[in-house]
This record gives sequence, structure tokens and C-alpha cells, in this order.
Amino acid sequence: MQSGMKAECRRNGGRGQGCGPLGGAGLSPLMYHARVPRPPDQPWPIVVAIALAAMALRALAFSGTELYSDEAYYWLWSLRPATGYFDHPPLVAWLVAAGAPLARGELGVRLFFLLSGGLTVIFAALLARELVESEDAPALHPERNPVGVPREASRTVVHAALLAAAAPLMNIVGGMALPDAPLAAAYTAGLWLLARARGRRWVWAGLAVGLALLAKYTAALLAPALILVLFWDGGLRRELRTPWPWLGALVAVALFAPCLLWNARHDWVSIRFQLGHGFARNATLRSVLEYVAGQIAGLGPVPLLLGIPFLARARTSAEKRVAAGALLPLAVTTWSAMRGKVEANWPSMAYPALCAAAAVWLAQARPAMARALVGTSAALAVGCLAVFGVEQRHPRLLAGTEAIARFHGWRAMAAEARTIARSACARAGCNLEQPFLVCANYQYAAELAYYGGFRRLGPTVERASQFDLWDERPAPDEPLLFVGFRRPRDGDLRLLRAEGEQATERLSIAHQGVRLRDLSVTPFGRYAGSPQAARSDP
Repeated sequence: MQSGMKAECRRNGGRGQGCGPLGGAGLSPLMYHARVPRPPDQPWPIVVAIALAAMALRALAFSGTELYSDEAYYWLWSLRPATGYFDHPPLVAWLVAAGAPLARGELGVRLFFLLSGGLTVIFAALLARELVESEDAPALHPERNPVGVPREASRTVVHAALLAAAAPLMNIVGGMALPDAPLAAAYTAGLWLLARARGRRWVWAGLAVGLALLAKYTAALLAPALILVLFWDGGLRRELRTPWPWLGALVAVALFAPCLLWNARHDWVSIRFQLGHGFARNATLRSVLEYVAGQIAGLGPVPLLLGIPFLARARTSAEKRVAAGALLPLAVTTWSAMRGKVEANWPSMAYPALCAAAAVWLAQARPAMARALVGTSAALAVGCLAVFGVEQRHPRLLAGTEAIARFHGWRAMAAEARTIARSACARAGCNLEQPFLVCANYQYAAELAYYGGFRRLGPTVERASQFDLWDERPAPDEPLLFVGFRRPRDGDLRLLRAEGEQATERLSIAHQGVRLRDLSVTPFGRYAGSPQAARSDP
């Protein structure tokens, strides 16, 4: 009888009374065919851990460096709070001012930029989830769950975070006090919120876009990107019939308005400078090749080769919005590189979105291949940061290169300048502690201010800068010092006329026995007033 019952159970697929290991005891049968549902994955602790690890590794890699000259320049801005500055909007100075009291030295200057880099990793993961789960997207996984993320989507979110944390250029700008880190964080947050913006989410998107504009003017490229999407995305056209997109735009404009007013009061000097800088006509074959190499090395091959094609064939509303917001800045910067010299970091605000898009593409690939590509990218990033950090402390491979010169020797140079200035002022009669300096460039002026404590700084020689807007002048007949990498030539003091040139003291600044730069200090007996012809254009 028992064998007959087992045969019956086999014919019924294990269903029916008496089937199962306890069936013969008259207990409730166990349903062997039933699959216990697996709870959805929770990728967010992993994403946060990746972001924190990226912040920690970047801080460690840069802990052996002095401030790069642009970082010192922005620190000097932070001493004079304003709603605009010559080179950039004010957010970079505000973040330096907020972080400097919280930690000593260079770490305090860089603190909120490290945090911005970590937030960028999280926003890239959120953007990847948005692309995977867009409501009209062909689902990578059919089920939706309010408390967790399906396994394929979970893997995509983690991969996006890893790729964003591993992008080599993001590791550089994410460890330094530069506008690019807060720009990338705010811009990526804006794309995440805009991807499927509905109702009040437009207001939050406007907040993110406004912060991006306060970080760097290039965030304004999002406006023409959304205009292009109008011809491509019916969902966006329908949203514009509601008040929420317009409220979001109003929030963005309101946040950016103080910077616009500052520009208006200063003859639009900052915007004119950036437009002239971005659309110059001085490209060479070498500069174009350097730009292309910078994009490949800065973003990494996986996001570049997978993220761009994925967004180029965008099908859903979310994909189209992200595609326009990421690809248009990249296209404009590339077009500009064909005409003039472009820095590799200019399109970096689009990098996190390309990392998210690449992660979504990898969700459709074989898991083993996806893990191999993402794992290799992450391993290379950790390796590169480790090499960078070691080389900054004990340069071997990079000795004598700009990678070392930009981060070292400034403290030593400021100490030497302070010593020479005291002896020169003793002869010339200038203020021993705070002599008036005219510097060859803003880089020397900023580093001397940070590491040497010099505060009286006039317009610099090489190009217009924030020092021109501050326009500090010595007192009539006051002695002054020209500080640079050579003695002053005719015309160097065209903005500050000085007389009574004395002997130049010159020496070389070295780091671990390798020459980095020259320092020269030339005293002048008296300030003879300002010439009539001022610098006309930034």
C-alpha cells in the first residue's frame, strides 16, 4: 500500500494527501514543488561602503601632498566670502570655508570635496537604479518590491557605484579642493531626479541643478540638453503642462541668481572669461590627442565603451533624459577640443552618468563577464591610487614630473620667500611682516598666501585673475617686492608702476634632491602709482 501511495505521489508531482516525508504519519504534507521566495537584495549598505572606501582611499593618497596651486587659490577666495569670483561661481570657496575650521591643514581645505566625491558614487548608483526601474523600460527583472531591489537590479546598482568610484579622473578631482567634485555630485543628483521626475520631484531636481550651477558654469549645458529632449520624449512634454517643472526651474534660477547679479555688477567678467577660455582657437594635433587620451584614461574604458553606446540608443523616457544630460556636455567639450586647448576634466560631470549607463548595459551581459570588467576596473583604481600615494611620499617613477612638482615644494618656497623678504625689506624699508607683493602668476601668489602667510597681494603678471578684481595697491611711495621665477622684465609691472629696482635674489626649490621650480625676489624702492593703461580683457 505504501509503495502504491509513493507511485501515486510521483504521478501527481508530489501533490496530494499523504505525500511528503511526513505524509504517512497523517501530518500535513510538505510541498516539495513550492519555491520559497528569496527576499530582495539590499545593495545600499554596500554602495555606502564603496563611497566611504573611495573617500578614505582618496584622502590617504593625497595625505602626503601639499595644496595644488588652484586649491590654494580657492582657499584665498574663501577668506573673502562673495557670491562670485573671477574664475568660477562661489561654491568652491564656500566649501573650503566650511571645511577649513573642521580639520587642520590640507585635509580641512579638501574635506567637503572628499565628501562630494563620496556622494557622487551614491548618486551614480541611484541613477543606475532609476534607469533599470524606469516604469516604461523593458524590465530587466519583472518584479517590483518597495523594500528591496531585485537581484539583477541590485548587481547593477553596486556595479555603478564601483565604476563611479574607480574612474581615475574622479579619484583625482574627488581628492582635491576643485569645483569638479561638487559639480559631479550635484549634476549626477540632478540627472537622477530628472530621469523620472514627477510632481514635487521637479523641485528637488531644481535644487540639485542650482547647486551644480554654483559649482561650475558648465552645468548650464543641462538647459539645452532638456530642450533637445523635448523633441525626443513625449513624457517630458506632458510634464511641462503641469506647474512642477517650472517650479523646479524657478528654484534653480533662484539659487544661481546671486552669482548672476555678481557677474552683472562686474561686467560679466567671470562668464566672459570662461567663454573665452572654452572657445579659444588654439588647438593643435597634440592638444586634440591629449584630450582624447585624457577621456580614455580619465573615465576608464568600461564606462566609455559601454556607457556611451547604451545612452546613444536610449529608448525609455528616463534613458533619453540621462542621455541628453550626459552626452551633450561630452559632445560640446569634444567640439571645443577640436578648436582650442581643453582640459581633460571639463566633461567630468558626465562621467558618473556614463558609469551608471555602463552598469545597466552590464546587467544584460553574462554575470561572470560583468564581474570581471567591474572588478578589473576597481582593482586598477585601487592600484593607481596606491601608486600615486606612495610616489607622492617617495617619488621614483614620477620624480621630476609635473605630478610631483604640482604637489610639493610650496611650503619650502614660502619659507624661503619669507626669509628673503625680511632681508630685502630691511634694505628697502618695506613692512617686514607684511610687505606688498606683486607675483608673476596667481599660482605663486596663492601658495605664498597659504604657506607663507602673505596677505598683501597685487594683480599678477601672467594673466588676469581674482587679484585684478580685488585690485589691491601699495601706499604711495611704499616699497614693494616682485616675486616670481625670474627677475621682472619690461612691462611686467604695467599695472603697478614701481621705481628703484634693486638686486634680485634667486634660488631653486627642490624636493628630495630634484629641482621643482625657481624663486626670485626683486625689491623696488617705491610705488609710483598706477599707469593709465589697465588690463582691458580677462
